[in-house]
Amino acid sequence: MIDEIERAAREAGTILLEIASTGIRVSKKENHELVTTADLMSEEFLKKRLAEIEPSAGFIGEESWNGDYPDPPFWVVDPLDGTNNYAHGYPVFAVSIAFWNGSSIEAGCIYDPSRNETFSATAGKGAKLNGSVITTTDTHRLSDSILATGFPYHRKSDSLGVNLEILKYFLGRVQGIRRGGSAALDLAYVAAGRLDGFWEEHLKPWDMAAGVLIVREAGGEISSFSGGQWDIFSTGIVASGKSIHPKIQGGIR
Repeated sequence: MIDEIERAAREAGTILLEIASTGIRVSKKENHELVTTADLMSEEFLKKRLAEIEPSAGFIGEESWNGDYPDPPFWVVDPLDGTNNYAHGYPVFAVSIAFWNGSSIEAGCIYDPSRNETFSATAGKGAKLNGSVITTTDTHRLSDSILATGFPYHRKSDSLGVNLEILKYFLGRVQGIRRGGSAALDLAYVAAGRLDGFWEEHLKPWDMAAGVLIVREAGGEISSFSGGQWDIFSTGIVASGKSIHPKIQGGIR
């Protein structure tokens, strides 16, 4: 299954690059969130393509989800994670595909078309980047770490929707904080050891599902933003190498 998922993700990534080269049509969803023709075309393609891989599975996609969860198993898809980046020509965006079997994520893939990087995992079989095994870092101290986070689209001038005290806590203790604008790639980078950890409070299942499996299979730790066990209904996440995970959770608390 994972070979077919990777192939589908790369095909969707090709669609994104082709549209970017010919002209992107952009409209606004709400607040600061955008949607492009590429989001819609990529999702339409993936809905059909993934049905060929597993005809019995349902489908959750960012652009078509009505808020209801289908009976499992189902696909969890972000056809273009990092739409704002994509619309502005900032090359940090990805296609994210996960297969949820009803109790866990069975397979996941995050494809970065700009760098031709395919992060993938199958439950119990480890995580890979372009076919090579990847692992999370073993950093123990916040002072030796680089972390990433993200900011919600629903922020307003008088209500940012993000806890700045958490940001300030880590800013004073870590080597650096990055904000890439794609939660899927942030998780992939944790799995590949490019980041020591990532936290974000307001996310959707398609932002996280594939990355959760890839981080776990790379030897990392995953929890919900509140510190409990992550599941498909979680609205936030903490992901990192195992050694530093308690310290990141402690900083959030």
